[in-house]
Amino acid sequence: MSVMRNTAGRGLFAMCLVSTAAAAALVPAVAGAQEGFPERPIEITVSYGPGGSSDLAARTFAEAAERHLDGNIVVQNRAGAGGVVGSQHVYSAEPNGYKLLLGRVATLAVGPALRDVPYDPDGFTYVGLLSTDPFACVTGPDKPYSDLAGLKEAIEASPGSVTYNSSGIGSLNQFAALRLLEAMGFDNPAAAATHVPDEGEGPALSAVAGGHIDFFCGNLAPMLQQIQSGQVQPLLVTSEERNEDLPDVPTVSELGHPGLENLVGWSALVGPPNMNDEAHTVLVELMQEVKTDERWQEKVRELGSIPNIRSPQASREFAREQRQGFEDLVERLDL
Repeated sequence: MSVMRNTAGRGLFAMCLVSTAAAAALVPAVAGAQEGFPERPIEITVSYGPGGSSDLAARTFAEAAERHLDGNIVVQNRAGAGGVVGSQHVYSAEPNGYKLLLGRVATLAVGPALRDVPYDPDGFTYVGLLSTDPFACVTGPDKPYSDLAGLKEAIEASPGSVTYNSSGIGSLNQFAALRLLEAMGFDNPAAAATHVPDEGEGPALSAVAGGHIDFFCGNLAPMLQQIQSGQVQPLLVTSEERNEDLPDVPTVSELGHPGLENLVGWSALVGPPNMNDEAHTVLVELMQEVKTDERWQEKVRELGSIPNIRSPQASREFAREQRQGFEDLVERLDL
């Protein structure tokens, strides 16, 4: 009597074994792909020279990030054309996550609002906002006004005779002063006070301290020492709360101008358009780890900035709102 063998069942069992083995073989491959980035150093491009606020923000982040990343991060300075050279370099790079840009308000908001740039500021892949830099407006120690009300009275008494300076035409300093004048109620801010562009924030602040220029608005951090030593008088700060180092200086909200709270410098980490999903995920997770790094937070505050890491979407929306605000100002004032 012959016995019928269930060869179909054995075949099916063999196929299952093969499928299971194949699936098991795929698991480490997928895991390996997820763990593969980065396989070489990540480059953060700073579109300004070494030693400035952008450079320090990038290097402070890189130092902290390396504590949470199995890899190295290098910072490269590519200055030129008001930040356009470095920004374009990253925008046109391969979107594999190895080239990032330390984006600033000037390159992602102010510049594109003023002129055509060879990149779409909204086209970058956002990794996240890093920090914000409150502004302060100051005047000279010997000026007859020591508060915003006094400055307004001086401008009203002689329109165009009060001067303010900046680090250059189209700079955030100039926009800050114009927005302040507009908030103070002057219908034509460009005519209310006279703009005298300088060669940088340092020379601009020195001109105010020397009494040659009447007021200046800029990043609080670089002028904190001059304020504390009495070389310049602070009129206001744009932070939501009073600065702990300047407890007697009012915020813009206290002065009745809450809309000026978004008048800040800022840094964001962005990459080329359509960045690789795997690399983007790793970088976003890295940002969240740095966010809770107390050593990073402390160093950021030492630079005069406020740690402000946000999600990619929230960061993109923040940059978009900032850019729209400057575009509206350019249109209103016909700059």
